[in-house]
Amino acid sequence: MRVRSLEAAVTIHDLWKTASLHFEKLEGFENRYSVRLNLQWRLEFEIEWEDETKLTGKITLLEISKHYGD
Repeated sequence: MRVRSLEAAVTIHDLWKTASLHFEKLEGFENRYSVRLNLQWRLEFEIEWEDETKLTGKITLLEISKHYGD
């Protein structure tokens, strides 16, 4: 379901405005982001931006990790 949400997004604003995704940029990484799968797990990915506006780009799925490392 979360991957479909990422695929359906036209710009990054579509991810930000969908509160249930809990879309966030991960600290310590230049282009790494995550969305929650549930309260315990999150899907991490990188965005290769198409231009300096950082509105659209190619998403590369990286891993499913425990939320907050717990």
